Amino acid sequence: MKNIFRYWYYTYYRPKIFFSKKSYSMLGEDIFINNFFKNKKNGFYLDVGAYHPLDGNNTHLLYEKKNWNGINIDVNPISIELFKRARKNDLNLNYGISNKKTFVKLYFRKKINMLNTLNKEFAKIHFKNGFQEKRIKTNTLNYILDRSKYKNKKIDFFNLDVEGNELNVLKSLNFKKYQPSLICVEIHNHQETQKNNKDHFKKTPINQFLIKKMYKVVWNHKFSYIYKLITKSS
Repeated sequence: MKNIFRYWYYTYYRPKIFFSKKSYSMLGEDIFINNFFKNKKNGFYLDVGAYHPLDGNNTHLLYEKKNWNGINIDVNPISIELFKRARKNDLNLNYGISNKKTFVKLYFRKKINMLNTLNKEFAKIHFKNGFQEKRIKTNTLNYILDRSKYKNKKIDFFNLDVEGNELNVLKSLNFKKYQPSLICVEIHNHQETQKNNKDHFKKTPINQFLIKKMYKVVWNHKFSYIYKLITKSS
């Protein structure tokens, strides 16, 4: 980022983060995640839809307290410029991620926003006052990982927040090869239905997909769910 003031503004002033915090997550996810990995140093995280290196971030405590590193991916070039300065030892990539390599439309409201999405229906729901769109390139997670220094390395923590396109991202990962130990994923637009039907969440496509991959929910709050890989010792 050429303008150091813009970096300082977006990284610290805009989110009002001037000192180290106990939690950087939106809903306290990082507290659970850090406790889960309390005895593991120098782990590997993958953050898709990373948005911001500190604000609402589920990997910053791992980076700050445990010396973890990994890959941060976002469709927003400003977000990735922030990561390149704040996480210089990470691999920070400006890509859209989906289940195939192609060109798609990005729907957005501001230059940097948590809710920018590849899912038009999600944009219609959350951008009530309208939104812009532009054509972007997508790649799969397998494509990214297989061409990085993390090729064939098991993922310790996989964070996924792409505003309605999560299932396509999950389908783009070779679970046999990369097999994340812990996955945090947002599952949207089922809470109202679930008030009247407690089993509705179980039938959501993301939950069904992860169950088939041998994961189970170990934490959740509102729309955020953390899944643990089921092992013989689980």
